Amino acid sequence: MVQELTPYPIGEEEYYLRIEEEPIVTIISQSIVEEAQRITKALKIKVLEEKKPEIRDKLDKDGRLKKIPKFTKRKPCCIALDTGFTAPPLELTGGKLLVIIRSHVMYGCKSKHIPLSDSVGIIKFIQEDENLGTPLSKIIERKFIKELLELKSQGKVDLDLIILDGELFPRIPPRFSTRLARRKAASLTAKLYDKIISLTNDILELADKTDTALVGVVKRAYGRDIPIMLNMLDLLFINDKAIATYILKQGEWIDIGTYADIAYYLHRVLEENTLPKRIRISLNERMSWIIGVIDETTHAASIRVAIYKSTTPTYFMLATKVEIWPSNDLLCEDIISYLSSITGANGVPHPIDLVDSMCRIKKDTLYLAQQQLFKELTAILDDPKLAMSIAGLTNPEKMHKVGFK
Repeated sequence: MVQELTPYPIGEEEYYLRIEEEPIVTIISQSIVEEAQRITKALKIKVLEEKKPEIRDKLDKDGRLKKIPKFTKRKPCCIALDTGFTAPPLELTGGKLLVIIRSHVMYGCKSKHIPLSDSVGIIKFIQEDENLGTPLSKIIERKFIKELLELKSQGKVDLDLIILDGELFPRIPPRFSTRLARRKAASLTAKLYDKIISLTNDILELADKTDTALVGVVKRAYGRDIPIMLNMLDLLFINDKAIATYILKQGEWIDIGTYADIAYYLHRVLEENTLPKRIRISLNERMSWIIGVIDETTHAASIRVAIYKSTTPTYFMLATKVEIWPSNDLLCEDIISYLSSITGANGVPHPIDLVDSMCRIKKDTLYLAQQQLFKELTAILDDPKLAMSIAGLTNPEKMHKVGFK
C-alpha cells in the first residue's frame, strides 16, 4: 500500500531531500504511482474538476469565453520565425561555445526581398555567463522582425502577420531598469535586456505605423492569468495551459485581456486577499515584471493575451496560449480564427512547427564548430597542444552528444 504523501509545495524541501533509490525496473511500477498521487494533491486537480462549471459560467458572463468563428477573410501573408541555441553552451576547456540559429518561413505569400525559408546562425565564445543564450536569441529574433517591418514600410514586402515561437511581451530579470542598464558599470546581461526592450519598442512602433499584426505563441504557458482574472485563488496551483486545456471545448477561446488588464487583476488579488507567503512572493514578482516592462516600453501594455483550443483535433487536445498585437485588418478575433485554421496536430500553428524543426541545433553543427575552432587556433598559435587546451571538450565522455564517433 502506498503511503500518504504530503502534497507539494507543502513539505517541498522534505520532498526533494527524501532520497529513496529503487532499481530501474521498479521505478515505473512504484515511483510513478506515488508521483501521480502527489501531482493530484499538489495541483488540486479535484478543485479544478469541481470548479469547471463555475469557471465557464464566470468567463461566459464576463464575455471572455468565446466561440472561434470560421476564418473567412483573405489569407494573410505571414512569416513565422523561431530561434534555437545550445543550452547549455558547448563546454570547452577554455570556455563555452554558444551557437544560435534563427529560422523563418513565409506562409501564404512570397517576396523577392525575403527567402521563402531560411536558417542563419551566429557563434559566440563565452568565458563566464552561460545564460547569455536567451537574451542574445531574443535580440536576433527582434532585429529580424524590425528588418521585416522596415522592408514593409519601404513598400518592399506586403506583410500582414508575423508569428514568433515564444513571447512577444518581453521577459526581463527582477529589478531590471533601462536607466540602470545604461550605466557604464552595468552588467553585460543588463545591457542585453536593455537592447531587447529597445528593439521591442521599435517593433511595436513600426507594427503600428505599417498596420502589421504580431503574434507570440507561448508554448510553456506556466502563468496563472486565468485564476488571477477570475479572482479564484484556489486555482492558483494550476497553470493557464492546464486550466484551459481542461475547461475549453474544441473551437473555443478565452480573451484574457491586455497586459495592462493583467496588471490590474494582479493588483486586485494582492490588495484584497491574504495569501500564503510563497504565492504572494510569486505574484509580486510577476507584477513587478509586468509593470517594469510597461514602464519601459511605449505600447507593450496593449499586447493582448488569449488561449484557444483549435477546431482541429490535436495530440493531447492542448490549449494554446498566445500574445497578440492586432492590426486594423486583423483584429484579435480574426487572428484567433486564422491561427485555429492553421493549427496542426501538435496544437500550435503549422508554420511554428516548421520553424521549430528548422532551428534545432544538430550534432554535426556542434562537431564542425568545435573542429573548426581547433583548426583555426592551431593555425594562429602554431601549437596544436595549446590549441587543444582551449578547444578540447571539458567532458570527453559526452563526445557522442556533439557528433564525435
